[in-house]
Amino acid sequence: MRKVLGRLFFLSVAAGAAYALRYYLEGSAGAKKGDVQVVLDTGATLDPDPADAQEFVDIARKVLEIGEQQAR
Repeated sequence: MRKVLGRLFFLSVAAGAAYALRYYLEGSAGAKKGDVQVVLDTGATLDPDPADAQEFVDIARKVLEIGEQQAR
């Protein structure tokens, strides 16, 4: 009985660690609501959905990479 409880304990610890890691990676993987604001020429700001915000972040990152390459 003690052996079964020990294995169950380690299995629950592993499952908890896997869940915590998954939660951490999902939270840090992309932009969240409010992380990105798009400012238009008129001065108005947009707060895009997380999927759209991540796309804006990816585009901005690529533009910066291109600018760095051309500066060299």
